[in-house]
Amino acid sequence: MGDRIKSYKLSPQLRAELNFQVRSGRSNFNNRIPFTNPLKNVMIPWKTVSITIGIFLIIVAGYIGVKKTYEYTAKKAETARIARLEEYNKHVEEVQTGVAKEATDALSFVTLSQKYLKSGDAERAEAAAVLAPTKDPKWRDGYINLGQVYLSINKFDLAKQSLDKALAIDPFSGQAHYLLSLTYQELNDSNGAKTEFAKAKAFGFETELGG
Repeated sequence: MGDRIKSYKLSPQLRAELNFQVRSGRSNFNNRIPFTNPLKNVMIPWKTVSITIGIFLIIVAGYIGVKKTYEYTAKKAETARIARLEEYNKHVEEVQTGVAKEATDALSFVTLSQKYLKSGDAERAEAAAVLAPTKDPKWRDGYINLGQVYLSINKFDLAKQSLDKALAIDPFSGQAHYLLSLTYQELNDSNGAKTEFAKAKAFGFETELGG
């Protein structure tokens, strides 16, 4: 156990000096510090506070309103975009279905695609060109024709993919290298364009599809 607390009494003289008094079993100091209310004389500008709170609530309400308007507008725009996409896909499907009935083999679809390309019908030209390789996946010129059609309608990434497939079948196709060089130009790849054009010159240009 710890040491017991010792009790020390103040001497009469010290008690007198501290003006110590004992009343009803409690000790008090005569020289107490009087309590004062610090907010007694403070004037709260209730009008200013009310205006500030009102402005804050208006700003919050405005923010919520703008946010909800933006969300509604964005949702409406997305719904319209999806509707347009579905309508376009439906149209493309109808075009492809119609073109599919106009030819039978790969060569006839290539010929049909060139016919539509010359007449300015890009949709049907693309549809016919896409169908050609499905009829003969190993025919180089089906992919060359598809690459040319894509190049003509400004779908350069697809043109590159098609010409790469043609060159995978026949790496020595001068026409495929030439069209690929034009594709690289459109893709702003000058080094690729120069390389492919050099190969096209080395292998010679083909002016007719087929073979």
